[in-house]
Amino acid sequence: MKRVIIIAFAICLILSGCGITDNNYNETEKDNGDAYKSTKKMVGMWVTYSELKSMCSGETDFETCYATAIEKAKEFGINAVFVHVRAFADSVYPSKFFPQNDYSAKQGYDILHKMIEITHQNNMQFHAWINPYRVSTASADINTLADNNIAKIWRTDGDDSNDNNVLFTDSGIYFNPASTEVKKLIISGVREIVENYNVDGIHFDDYFYPTTDENFDKASYDEYKNTTESPFDLAQWRRDNVNGLILGVYTAVKSVRDIPFGISPAADLDRCYNSLYADIEGWIGGKYIDYIMPQLYFGFEYPIEKFRFDHLMTSWQSIMQHSDITLYCGLGFYKTGTETKPDSEEWCANDDIIARQIRLLDEYNWDGYVFFSYSSLFGENELNVRQRENAKKSMSVNVADKGI
Repeated sequence: MKRVIIIAFAICLILSGCGITDNNYNETEKDNGDAYKSTKKMVGMWVTYSELKSMCSGETDFETCYATAIEKAKEFGINAVFVHVRAFADSVYPSKFFPQNDYSAKQGYDILHKMIEITHQNNMQFHAWINPYRVSTASADINTLADNNIAKIWRTDGDDSNDNNVLFTDSGIYFNPASTEVKKLIISGVREIVENYNVDGIHFDDYFYPTTDENFDKASYDEYKNTTESPFDLAQWRRDNVNGLILGVYTAVKSVRDIPFGISPAADLDRCYNSLYADIEGWIGGKYIDYIMPQLYFGFEYPIEKFRFDHLMTSWQSIMQHSDITLYCGLGFYKTGTETKPDSEEWCANDDIIARQIRLLDEYNWDGYVFFSYSSLFGENELNVRQRENAKKSMSVNVADKGI
């Protein structure tokens, strides 16, 4: 019954306000979207909003910088990139729903269209990476947002009925996962991308509820309890809010084109379920997603045994035993040379951690892996270079063994 209710809600959201615009890419671009065959192992790379911003801010034009990054990735063996197109409540493209951020707008052309074009020309896939709920982590002051940011509009338009669409923590501003208007906004934004850009997938990472504090969304939860005979407890209610969004996004994507929608959750399943309110097993069992890509950003010698890479890998495999959802792995190349405790010693002393992880993933037949992130993968300090060279050797062996 619960799944039926969520499905009905998702369909209602799509039919009630997600029609966007006509496609602005042509049939040739659609053909270029088949950048690699489905039987090929995923070897991906994340490109963050800060990395895009640095490409936009230099003396060299953005197109040249991005093309250089993609050429380096292709030479290394990358066949898919996951690019931050909406990290907060703004976008790197002209949108009906979110203000375009300054660093992309100043380029004078649509950088999302250009990135997709360059990526496909290099026979690689382009996945649009979105953070659904984050509005700002730079400040909790609504006045720091652009005047056309929907979050600021909701909080300052004099209409008390939509104030609760936007919530606050000490660390920032967030959309309220319980709000129907918020769900419509996020789903509409996703559908806008799929309809107007030849992306090869939609990707969410691990940011869902920003806090476990019961006061964060107390007004919404109290309203829910007052209108429900047998209400969920707070934790399950929050998970149900996220579930409704995930299924709504999945349904919206599939209603336009058959491209994958997947999520890259945090490594610890207990934290996902109890702190972020991300019901991973529910998404897998309900087939709300096409793939799962846990962020296994740990080495083999982490002081807490359950967080060691091989243990994490086993725990994720165990929940996937009877599922046909694709399983990728997020690998933490950024940890190379880290001085952050408690695992700094391992990452400073070894140059083959990623290589060993690749070999283990291949041994256990994972469907691929994605490196976080571009700037770390192609860092030029000595340890990064050695880590990268060793990783590439493992990739070459594995790909050859698979006949890819």
